[in-house]
Amino acid sequence: MLTIDSLSKSFDKGKNYALEDVTFDLKAGHVCAIVGESGSGKTTLVRLIAGLERPDHGSISLGDKVIASLDKFVQPEKRKIGLVFQEYALFPHLTILDNVLYGISKLKNKKERAQEMLDLVGLSNMGKRYPHQLSGGQQQRVALARALAPKPSLLILDEPFSNLDAMLRTQLRNEVFDIIKKTEVTVLFVTHDTQDALSVADEILILQNGKVVQKDAAANLYVKPNTLYVASLFGSTIHINKNLQTAFSCPLKESCCHAIRNEKIKVNPSANDPHCEYITRAEVVKKVELGDSTQLLLKLESGEQLSVMTQDKNVADTINIGFNSKDILEFDHE
Repeated sequence: MLTIDSLSKSFDKGKNYALEDVTFDLKAGHVCAIVGESGSGKTTLVRLIAGLERPDHGSISLGDKVIASLDKFVQPEKRKIGLVFQEYALFPHLTILDNVLYGISKLKNKKERAQEMLDLVGLSNMGKRYPHQLSGGQQQRVALARALAPKPSLLILDEPFSNLDAMLRTQLRNEVFDIIKKTEVTVLFVTHDTQDALSVADEILILQNGKVVQKDAAANLYVKPNTLYVASLFGSTIHINKNLQTAFSCPLKESCCHAIRNEKIKVNPSANDPHCEYITRAEVVKKVELGDSTQLLLKLESGEQLSVMTQDKNVADTINIGFNSKDILEFDHE
């Protein structure tokens, strides 16, 4: 459905690139989440696909049609791409029904289509209300209805839940993607929240400094991250630097970067524990009770500090911690 080939964009004539040589594709009917920290290039990529910016290099295709390249540019309104922004971008002076009608004004059966979309998002009887009379979650569903009304080939959700509190975000995310599944539309879901991405995406694309560092199924990103950055996005991860290698007596290849998942560190392992090849002593600096688990801030004899989790409620002031070689993640140096 969507093919991105060697896409690059600079806003200062090539001195720096907001997006550099990005290549990936997206199958019809799939949900692809784009994840990255601020400044990673997520917004630039969305604006290029939507037609709000022109690429400096590369091309964008929808199906078998090129919609953007150095010598071709299809106007945004002709791309059949739906957009839902985090601010919703609803017209405050228009009713909910008129907001949905706005993008399909040329359709013969526009009112029927608009009402169909309001029915789909569970707002059948609210067409005469105005945006300020709705909750944030209801406004989000109106924005979704408006984006789906023209029957887009591709739907882009740009940080749609970031303005909501955690409990409402989870509920609304599930509702929105249940609606989207019914339409079978292809989706690009831009988010900084990895839990949102893991919950709904068929695959996840990771951007860092304008480049793609990994695109994979959600489960693989946790088990086989390409870089320390990707590993840290999908779970608490400890970089095993030279000081930690010395503290645990586990010399590792200098040509690589290594890390261990926080949950793979065992607290108070026995001397002959087969799951702990590398063990060191640690002083418990602080304990934080987190319901059924306790977070320990530890200081090693080398001076390094670590934070680990344990189910043990009766931890001594000085403990052993350890891990197994099979749980060590290894990457090329970043």
